[in-house]
Order: sequence, then structure tokens, then C-alpha cells
Amino acid sequence: MKSVCVLLTVCLFVVTVIPGCVPGPTTQQHLESATWLGVVGAGVGALVDDDNPWRGAVIGAGIGSLAGYGLAEVSQRAAREAATRRQTVTYHNPSTNEWVQADPVAYDSATGTATVRTRTWEGERLQSDRYVKVPAY
Repeated sequence: MKSVCVLLTVCLFVVTVIPGCVPGPTTQQHLESATWLGVVGAGVGALVDDDNPWRGAVIGAGIGSLAGYGLAEVSQRAAREAATRRQTVTYHNPSTNEWVQADPVAYDSATGTATVRTRTWEGERLQSDRYVKVPAY
């Protein structure tokens, strides 16, 4: 039980410290992605490192948190760009075959925001499908 508490404490520390190092606004999507991928990374790291599972968990949590935060940042950036350009924006990473597509759906001139649908694919498999509100410049 003590080991689980220490693992969760380390994961929470990594998830709260790493996003603070990145400039720009941190949204709920950033925190959720960093948290979940940090937890998954900690579990995988603990299983992979036979000599010292704690070391593997800490390294896995750090890598997972950074990957989750980065994925959320690319998705948010695509949404902001789609709202500004008023057209579909697609980002593709050929080395990992990951796609992010953002489509502007609606504009609200009263609040100055746009609703953008962001979808993320890994290869041919849809990973996430979200509607986000972003400022429409």
C-alpha cells in the first residue's frame, strides 16, 4: 500500500510540474491528457524495469506526461488555427502516422468564440473526437 501511495505522489508531482514549464495557457484537456498518459507510462515503466520498478515508474510517468501534454497542445493549436483561418486544418506526423484534424463548426459573434471539432487519429483508428470553444480572432 505504501508503494502505491508513493507511486501516485510521484505521478501527481510530475503531472503538475511539467505543464508549468511550458509557456502558454494550460487547459483542462492538457491536464487530463498529461495525467492519463503519465499514469499509463508509470505502469508500463514499472513493468518494464525489472531491476528497479520505481525508477521505471518515474521515467515512464515523465515520458507519458510529456507525450500527453504535447498531444493536447497540438490539438489545441490546430483548433485555434482552424478558427482563425476559417477552414479545416490538418497536422500529420509521418514518423508515428498520427493525424490531428480541426474543422470550424460554428462562430458566435456575440462572445467572439468559435466551436471547432478536433479529431485525432493514430493510423486509421480514431483516438478522440472533441468539440472545443476557442477565441475567433
